[in-house]
Amino acid sequence: MSDMVDEISASYEKLQFDDLSPEVVNTTKKFILDTLGCGLAGKKAPGCSEAYELFKSFGGKEEATVLGFNSRMPCPHAAFVNSVVSHALDFDDTLDEAAMHCYVSALPAALSLAEARHASGRQLVTSVALGVDLTCRLGVAIKTPLSWVRTATCGSFGATAAAGKVLNLKQQDLRNAFGVVYSQTSGNMQCLLDGGLSKRMQPGFSARAGVLSALMAEAGITGARDVFEGRFGFFNLYEHGAYDREGCLEGLGEEFFGMKLSIKPYPSCRMTHSSIDAALAVREKYGFNFEEVDRVEILVCDMSREMVGGPFEVRENPQVDAQFSIPYTVGVALTKRKPFIEDFDEAVVRSEQRKLVASRISVLTDKNIDVRDIKPATIKVFLKNGELLTHRIDVLKGHPENPVSWEECKEKFKKCAALGIRKYSDQKIDRLVETILNLEKVKDAGSILTVLL
Repeated sequence: MSDMVDEISASYEKLQFDDLSPEVVNTTKKFILDTLGCGLAGKKAPGCSEAYELFKSFGGKEEATVLGFNSRMPCPHAAFVNSVVSHALDFDDTLDEAAMHCYVSALPAALSLAEARHASGRQLVTSVALGVDLTCRLGVAIKTPLSWVRTATCGSFGATAAAGKVLNLKQQDLRNAFGVVYSQTSGNMQCLLDGGLSKRMQPGFSARAGVLSALMAEAGITGARDVFEGRFGFFNLYEHGAYDREGCLEGLGEEFFGMKLSIKPYPSCRMTHSSIDAALAVREKYGFNFEEVDRVEILVCDMSREMVGGPFEVRENPQVDAQFSIPYTVGVALTKRKPFIEDFDEAVVRSEQRKLVASRISVLTDKNIDVRDIKPATIKVFLKNGELLTHRIDVLKGHPENPVSWEECKEKFKKCAALGIRKYSDQKIDRLVETILNLEKVKDAGSILTVLL
């Protein structure tokens, strides 16, 4: 049996931009734009300015741009902050079949080093595509229920692959980089359940670790060798040996698993989205007012019910509580509109009207679907006159089977940019969009963020 980490390292060393299909290049650029838009809006989210000020106070080389803060930092610091702001609103991409985010670690890691090393746009696209591919492959391979936050655990290896590719690491050095990052790999579900701001920091730790690990490997530092399948390797130690080896390596170097990703239309946990889609559809279909509603039931997979289906409760971080609540987000969809960033501001979340609406929405397990299948949802609206209104969603918006178009992606980006703390001119925003649309023609990839300085 081949050595998995050697096979991955050898494939990623060999692959170059010309090995990527036009579809992979196009999709990678679309998701880069989407992630940067999330970051511009996310910088005002709780915890982001505080994290930025902390890392700014450390000082150091001004070698990588911090998104939206008009500042430069050492690469590991910039990777951390850019990841945190991009993930803070829970508006960044998802791998629906594994309930995880992928660009939020790989892109900040690659972008910080690309700017510092003056890598080309072609190098950046290649590095991000490979880093995201690995994150997705690891996530798809895992067969255990959620316990670790795989955005962070799998993302640490993806960030390392992306950073290592920017540095043009050879196979042995890339293998060492994976070994070094494995000593830093972490990310837990408890902070999600408890509503802690550290939830949005975990991919940042992975992005920072990926940069550090690639630089350490470049400097000759060695790490664990049998990273993925050893006795205490990632799959055995973290996931109890329950993984699909063949599925992880299938089409390596030819098929890019980033094509499986979804762009989010709503800034909340992806496990809330099929319920939101169902709520919007039933409202449009029947045209009722919420004043006519007695109660609402939502049927979803068991994982979604467990993670985001409990009664809505405002604790110490209201934004996080709302982002991870089907009752809250469905309440917004049934009474207002498609949920957007302003619906998660603390004052709005704390309003008695929002809490009252959410209290009339309950979430149940649909035993007819797989426990981890977040795509379908059924809504049942019980009216006060005894009438029952129902609707079922089978594929949620943004999924590759129901994708967000380039125009929808650009619209989301511009709306996100307009909601950030710092206001940019339409000319600057249009210039950034145009730069990313033509990223493979850019000689110095670092210039995509300096547009905003």
